[in-house]
Amino acid sequence: MVDFFKRMKIKNIKFAAAILGATLSLTACEKDYLEAVPSNAVSYDQAYSTKSGIEAAMTGIIRLMRQAPVNQGGVSHDSYGVPSLMMTFDVMGQDVMANNSWFIYQYELDNKLATYRGTRIIWGHSYNLITNANNIIANAKNLPDASSVEKDGFEAEAKVVRAFAYFNLARVYQHTYLKDKNALAVPLMLDPATPQTEGKERATLEQVYTQILADLTDAEQKLGTSRPSKSRINKNVAQGLLARVYLEMGQWNKAAEFAAKARQGYPLMSATTYKAGFNNYSNGEWIWGLPQSADQNNAYASFYSFIDGRYTVNATGSRTYTRRGYNNLRANDQFVALFDEADARREFQEDAKAFTTNNEGVKVWNSDRYTITKFKDLVDLGGHIVLMRSAEMLLIEAEAKAQLGDFLGAQELLLELRRSRYTDPALVLPSLNVGGALLEEIYVERRKELYGEGFALFDIKRLQKPLVREGNHTAKVGTTPANSDLFIHQIPQAEMDANPKMVQNP
Repeated sequence: MVDFFKRMKIKNIKFAAAILGATLSLTACEKDYLEAVPSNAVSYDQAYSTKSGIEAAMTGIIRLMRQAPVNQGGVSHDSYGVPSLMMTFDVMGQDVMANNSWFIYQYELDNKLATYRGTRIIWGHSYNLITNANNIIANAKNLPDASSVEKDGFEAEAKVVRAFAYFNLARVYQHTYLKDKNALAVPLMLDPATPQTEGKERATLEQVYTQILADLTDAEQKLGTSRPSKSRINKNVAQGLLARVYLEMGQWNKAAEFAAKARQGYPLMSATTYKAGFNNYSNGEWIWGLPQSADQNNAYASFYSFIDGRYTVNATGSRTYTRRGYNNLRANDQFVALFDEADARREFQEDAKAFTTNNEGVKVWNSDRYTITKFKDLVDLGGHIVLMRSAEMLLIEAEAKAQLGDFLGAQELLLELRRSRYTDPALVLPSLNVGGALLEEIYVERRKELYGEGFALFDIKRLQKPLVREGNHTAKVGTTPANSDLFIHQIPQAEMDANPKMVQNP
């Protein structure tokens, strides 16, 4: 940890880190480099001493969320902030596969070791968000040209970003909270970094979650519902993150309470809208999202490059993808089988020729059979990234109610969601399940609703379930036991070498 913060601060101390200190560029596939901070940048003190400077810093953090980490090794095509982490956590699950190229090592659960890029990417990106948030939190209260409400708003937004990053870190570098809240998580860095910043020991999950809840609770009380755009943070975003965290902790009453609050004002989209492409945060159901203009969305190093699977087939059977890119993420055939034909969420394109014949002459469908068409990039490659939706909040509320024994309440929520997702709502019948069967139904519904949005591995870990890969999976086929150490990443070796207080994961 000391290594990361010293390098970050020494390089960027005279500049506004959130605005310029994380400017990364990608050009060709083989060219990785860090763009230097412009020499005419404002100083650190100037950036954090005015309302306009803090506003720019906050905008910079949001942009950093969809950019690669600074000073954590080469930038690459599986390293561009939250969108690439979403795909990492999905291909480590049971429903989305990487059939070749980028994300194949994540899919194989083989990118977690201390010397591998996979752990450097997650660690570096998350702590970049945290150190930038810490700068805003420390300076917002001293702004001479801002009202008390404005100061509170800046501090609250930054605290939500910090909590978001720590929530990801805690779940990546340790098993779930309910398995052992005293297990070691990650260091808590809560102050601006300086060249004298020393490494800290790993805090326990309980300590990290206590800090996350403190940040989110304070932010939720200070924020209003208005904001400049859906990329910025308002009360609903803070409430949604509180719902996620309380669900992870098994605090069902609070999970249901904040999930219900978070989705107020964000009605479920229709089946028609669901099929429109998941590419614009003007969608009324989106609570939080990241915008991307065409010049910010790199052609190949981007979310849609991997997951937009629309294509046409010529006379020889060759594919031409609608969206240029790697187009290498696939849906597992057993997962596709969970969807009714009338379910608008069945967004997959099937290749009838995507099979091989085994030695016994039996057709075997291969991993290229189903591409994912849920996420359709815009023509100018400016598709937005979804971070939080009211459907997720409804499912959190349903799960929490089922855990509390309110089976009717959970059933009604499931019915509401399904009727909004079917092309003919009359086809949807109420669930009659209760107890464990109802919970399993909700878990499957989460998979069907949220695939591609980064929840797969975290749900497996949260529920302490085994990873079961059947059908046309090609990596880690069969069952990986619940709470396997394959599900947690090791601390990056550079951090281990620099910080004598650090303890390594298995």
